[in-house]
Amino acid sequence: MFPSINGWTFAADMPVAQAAGLARTAGFAGFEPTLNSAGELTPTTDEATCRRIGDDIRAAGLRVVSLASALFWQTHYTHPDAAVRQAAIELTIACLDRARWIGADCLLVVPGVVRRDKEPRRLVCGYADALNWSYDALRQLMPEAERRGVVIALENVWNGFLLSPVELCDLIDRINSPWIGAYFDVGNVLKFGMPEDWIRTLGPRIARVHVKDFNVAVGTAAGFVPPGDGDADWPAILAALREVGYDGPLTVEGPGDPADLYRRIDTILRNS
Repeated sequence: MFPSINGWTFAADMPVAQAAGLARTAGFAGFEPTLNSAGELTPTTDEATCRRIGDDIRAAGLRVVSLASALFWQTHYTHPDAAVRQAAIELTIACLDRARWIGADCLLVVPGVVRRDKEPRRLVCGYADALNWSYDALRQLMPEAERRGVVIALENVWNGFLLSPVELCDLIDRINSPWIGAYFDVGNVLKFGMPEDWIRTLGPRIARVHVKDFNVAVGTAAGFVPPGDGDADWPAILAALREVGYDGPLTVEGPGDPADLYRRIDTILRNS
């Protein structure tokens, strides 16, 4: 396992090349660029620009570990409007293309939303519908991911959906493809369960790991803290990851000084 960092740690208007340089100076070995609705990298960025972005990251001495996007929070497979669900499939294909051009072999996807944490009384869609629509979309996308050599990794987030590792395993196993996996987020799961338990249940389905921490007693988004300042049992988490054979990037996600974030993840790796 090796330390990596997500692009959202840096200012939104900072060029990827500059962010990658700062990440390398801080000590990181990997970088996860982010695809947004506007800016340097979007769903319509051309191939030449994407390849230049990937080259810039590698020129800084970093691996391009994956591609992340928050656009799936709005355009997702579980939207009640069938046109939006189709748009989410098309968005995924656009992201898969850009991941391939950049040189990332993994794409982070939020598959759907049943309920948003900030709107606890509003149901976006029924849970059973969310499962069925996600399955249908991912079955369609499976060959698209395979053609591009990019794994679609489903992240556990505060979306009121896939609230247990058993459900996430079941969805991935029903699709039954090496091109559909899990993007496990340590901090996100602390509200609902124990990270080391999720890791052992998900096992080899884990394609990537996001590293952040969470104070369970706070219980809201204000409880997210840098690694080591929350309730995550990092020695147990690293032991579980090794147990299931995970040896990929540990990508820090969240605000903070890159040098401090690197020191934290380096400490976790050395002490676990």
